[in-house]
Amino acid sequence: MKITGSLIVCSAAAAFTAAALLVNPTPSRPASLAAGPVADATAGVSGVSPTLSIQGFAFTAIAAHPGETVVVQNLDPEAHTASATDGSFDTGVVASGTAVSVVAPSATGVYPFVCAIHPSMTGQLTVVA
Repeated sequence: MKITGSLIVCSAAAAFTAAALLVNPTPSRPASLAAGPVADATAGVSGVSPTLSIQGFAFTAIAAHPGETVVVQNLDPEAHTASATDGSFDTGVVASGTAVSVVAPSATGVYPFVCAIHPSMTGQLTVVA
C-alpha cells in the first residue's frame, strides 16, 4: 500500500487540529478583556438579541432595551440560573451548553441577578432607553 504525500499532510493536519482542541477546547478571552466582563456588543442592533454568557462561573455584563428579548447562554460545564433579585426575570435552570431567553424588564434601570445554584455568582442587567 502506497501513501501519497498529500495524505500524510492531511493526516498530520487533522492530528494537530485534534490535539489543539483537546488542549484548548474553548477559546480564551484576549488579554485586553481578561480583567472583567464587557457589555454585549449586540445590544440595540436591529434583529439581534443581546446575549448574556455564562463562562468560568461568571456572567458577562449585559445591557438591553425595555421589553427586549435577552439570550442567556451557558458555556460552563455546570448548570446555572440568572435570577433577578427583585423577581423581574428568571431563566430557570440553564443546562451546560444550552441557551434560553428572557424578556428584559419594561422599566429602565439596573437589575441585579444571581445564580440560584451558585449564589456567589452575581451579575446585573442594565435596561437602557
